[in-house]
Amino acid sequence: MAATQIMSDSDGPKCQSLRCVVVEDQTMFLQLLTGMLRTIPGIELVATATTVAEGQAACDTEAVDLLILDLSLPDGNGLEVLRSAVARRPDIDCIVLSSAASEFACPQQFLANLRAVVDKTQAYESLQRVITNLLQSRGIRLPSVRGGVDPRQTLRARELEVFELIGRGMRTKAIGERLGISRHTVESHRKAIASKLGASGAELVRMATIHNQTTLPQPSSNRAAPLAESGL
Repeated sequence: MAATQIMSDSDGPKCQSLRCVVVEDQTMFLQLLTGMLRTIPGIELVATATTVAEGQAACDTEAVDLLILDLSLPDGNGLEVLRSAVARRPDIDCIVLSSAASEFACPQQFLANLRAVVDKTQAYESLQRVITNLLQSRGIRLPSVRGGVDPRQTLRARELEVFELIGRGMRTKAIGERLGISRHTVESHRKAIASKLGASGAELVRMATIHNQTTLPQPSSNRAAPLAESGL
């Protein structure tokens, strides 16, 4: 199967962004990753791949700024994709995905490119944190939430809590458990939030993600800090 090229939804002018390729052979996990990445402003998902060969082809075809890479692929080690990518773009950034992140030892020649090693069991929140850090270090400005609307001024305290948890990728049941409220109550808050902000579904998730990235405290922007995701 060939690498999948991701077409843009619009031909209009875009904000400055990082062009991203994801290499991951588990189909369901790949779908979750791509869905999450589409909610992050400043990331342009240009291709996905499920093998070393597909990943190398994608990096040969696209001008890639960020490679999100599984190490265990059907036809070899994911680091071979990184090797090819670095040969074309020496300054490319790479985030390694691993089910054994704490055991990963990065080869010396890739240390300058490695942004983080993220455990697959914590991929959603960890990736958002690392990518936000990366965008900030690259000087990429995140867009405003929408039309100048500030959720902190628009939403009640509990609604804002729910909104920020939505932006962290949490589903209704998990939000209810975190806040100690029922699923029905979470759904009611979500409807109220959607009404006040004029958005629902994927757009609401996108707005919540942007809000978290632009208003909540973020980790240090130095390159070494994100490696702590792997315990290195």
